Amino acid sequence: MIPPRMWGDGCGIIKVTTGRKGKVMLTLSDVEQALDEYIERFIPAMLRWKYHLILVKGGPDYPHLPEQSHLAHIVNGVFGLTQLVKFLVIHDVWVPGLDVEAFRKALALYTVHEVHKEQDVEFIDASQFSIPLERLREEYERLGLDSFARVDEHLMRAANVHKRSTRHGDLLVSDDPTASRLWLLVRLADTFASVKTPEEAVASLKGYLADLGPVFVPQSPPGKYVLYYHEIKDVRGVLTNTIHQAVAQQLADGMGFFPLLYFATGTLYVGPACHEATDHARFIEDVSGDVLGSLAQGSGADAARDGLRRQKFDFERYVYAFSSIDALLELVRDETVTSKPDARTAVQEIDGLVAKRQELTDEWRETVEQRLGILLLDPKEHRTFNELWSLVRRYLLYVDTLLRDLNPTENRLEWFIRTFALPQETTDHLRQEADIWAKGGIGKYVLVIAYHFLRGPDFADRPAEALPPEMVVERLHRRVLEAMRQIDTRAGRQAAVAELGLRQDLEAYLREHLYLSFAPVSHLEADGLASYTATKRKGHTGRICSICNRYSEYTDKLRTGILDDFGRVFSNRVLPAVEAPQGNRLWCPVCQLEFILRKVTGMGLPSTAHYKNSRRIYLYVLPTFSFTPDHIRLFEPLLKPFHHVTSLPIRDYGKDDPGLPHYWLERRALDQTWVEDLQEVLARKAAKIAGWGGRDFVGERVSLGRIVGQPHYYLITWEKAARDSESDDARIATRTEAWTKAVFAAVVISGLTSCKLYVTERPYLPISDPAELKATITLDGPPPALRGLLGERTDFVSLYGRERGQRSGLERALDLSAALWTVTADVHAPNRSTKDKYVAERLGTLNTSPLAGATFYKEFGRLNDGQSPYPVLATACEV
Repeated sequence: MIPPRMWGDGCGIIKVTTGRKGKVMLTLSDVEQALDEYIERFIPAMLRWKYHLILVKGGPDYPHLPEQSHLAHIVNGVFGLTQLVKFLVIHDVWVPGLDVEAFRKALALYTVHEVHKEQDVEFIDASQFSIPLERLREEYERLGLDSFARVDEHLMRAANVHKRSTRHGDLLVSDDPTASRLWLLVRLADTFASVKTPEEAVASLKGYLADLGPVFVPQSPPGKYVLYYHEIKDVRGVLTNTIHQAVAQQLADGMGFFPLLYFATGTLYVGPACHEATDHARFIEDVSGDVLGSLAQGSGADAARDGLRRQKFDFERYVYAFSSIDALLELVRDETVTSKPDARTAVQEIDGLVAKRQELTDEWRETVEQRLGILLLDPKEHRTFNELWSLVRRYLLYVDTLLRDLNPTENRLEWFIRTFALPQETTDHLRQEADIWAKGGIGKYVLVIAYHFLRGPDFADRPAEALPPEMVVERLHRRVLEAMRQIDTRAGRQAAVAELGLRQDLEAYLREHLYLSFAPVSHLEADGLASYTATKRKGHTGRICSICNRYSEYTDKLRTGILDDFGRVFSNRVLPAVEAPQGNRLWCPVCQLEFILRKVTGMGLPSTAHYKNSRRIYLYVLPTFSFTPDHIRLFEPLLKPFHHVTSLPIRDYGKDDPGLPHYWLERRALDQTWVEDLQEVLARKAAKIAGWGGRDFVGERVSLGRIVGQPHYYLITWEKAARDSESDDARIATRTEAWTKAVFAAVVISGLTSCKLYVTERPYLPISDPAELKATITLDGPPPALRGLLGERTDFVSLYGRERGQRSGLERALDLSAALWTVTADVHAPNRSTKDKYVAERLGTLNTSPLAGATFYKEFGRLNDGQSPYPVLATACEV
């Protein structure tokens, strides 16, 4: 054996080992290079040949299986096999016959392993695998695979033959000496692509892995590596993804597990067969700590802003669980600058102290200026200074409460004295009178601190009155920020988390829902039966979360600023009311944590919007059937516009700014050109919205939020945000309008990614196992009016269609959606406009008239003096 040589690939050190007889084995660089070439060349080729519009699983032909397109099946298998090969290379596992050439051949053969399901194949005999060799060669060459790897036709046909078949003669006829090994690699890829759950993956893969090499043979003594998985059969949103990532990180760091496949509910790993026993309780604690630690990865500005209490000059306790000192002080600075100053504040503050405290004499009031080194200037004559004094005091009141909450052991007055270097005489008097100035909870001593700041060295160059208020507050902010960064806030944050019950409830949730295949411990938490069966009184059921229906010891009134929804329009009362009269309904800390994470990742409503007039629909982008890290590389350029706030325009805004329905109806082809047009429109809209405020833009928007780590699914929100005072009904979406746009968005995203989608108004995915969803797009309770758009069934969109010589279900849905929105926008009289909510009327015509297109065509002519519709509108009427 030649000693290995080492080098870095940007991700760490890679071993390049040599096999038997000095033959150089596969390297990670070889794997990445082959995969890059495959993605660049053959995914576009498969798109050209409509692989993304043809089902290989699901539909009427395979009703027991969820739908999976030919493209998704091939991509999943290629990426799954690649992930396994990366593991073999990184861990120096030698597999006989596995070199660069064999890896490339395996990818190429797997790409044509479903030819036996093509509708145009004329079989030689009754077997579904009796494919003419010429047809296999034709498929291989039209995809361009002949320049990627040279294989003979018998190997191509053998790749189509499943394990249980008796027709494996092509393996004997093939000229390739590694035919059996290549067939095994194809079967591994096919299994990676076909398994729907982690548990199924372990059962289906272990036999093939044992055939691959002795390190996977589960005998006594056991092989070196075994398959494991973790699973959480509960899909919430950002929190579930975060938990999956935390579990995977713990298993990778602590036990050397290597992730192979990511499912919506869990992860499949390969890891050491022998490992130390897992302390389940400690593992849960570590995962919970990582999840709570992720709160600090974003600024949390939106969530923190909702927790700012202006009357008490502080933040609600939950804000401290995730928001950094920098972010909190920035919010305080912004709030201070935008507040209205009061020139009478200083005089009123001191006079108020004297009025409320009987022990304060007139002499105390008369000498306060001399003792503390301040001047109570006339509010009218010195208005500018007094207003600045008011603003600085306001800012420092927030600083005082931040010190109180985040560093409770600190003497706040002493901290201010140190930070602002007050004169010694003033310091002595303040210390003597500390109880007077601190009584009542709010540190009124900041009034004195504020004065000395304005008259101190920070304004030695120019008086504070000569500067704009924003500049004065900014100087104060920089000084405070530097000092606050030196304090330890861990105790305060831990106290806030403990008070909310976030850690305790998250650990209880994980004990019940997290399943580890190598440590199958099940712990059932107390259920809510007692709360449900108790005699109902006014108010809410005390321990039942109104969002997820979990029993929790830590339920609390929900905060509408975090939820971005009504707090009283649902309750667990026996007789439901339109609005619960006893205050906001209850939620558990796990639900609160979910919506805090959504805020932190930028998925909340804009700060100036209000949930009362806003409408939101969630689009869960689910794997079909699994993801790998390479899926991110594939999806990233496709989903990049959604990481920013963008929109799916359904109207044309001039010749240079056509909407998506216009682009679709011009060609009606779900191909690479459509994808490029779509990307261009999304990028253009994202750029415009960025200029209008980005995530603070109020209007119609589609957003993915910030993605951290490996997603097990994506959560995209369609929303039409509106302000509380909005009076234009065109800016407030109706339910039918919102759902019609969300369906259009879902079809567009599914066509873009070949993923399954679940569309719902509910905050969570209301099913425990997404693997059982059969249709490509599932709709959760859409309005009945959509039946004209979706056909007989209004709760799903199927990909099926081309298998019987028709357009695919996605193409039909895009046809009808684009046509409907084109008619809604453009069938009107000259110099008149339409509103998006008029789509309900157009749907009514579509549902009741078999000649709806002719009706719209005729209406346009009647409203426009007999003119014919322009070409795109004519196509819409024809569709």
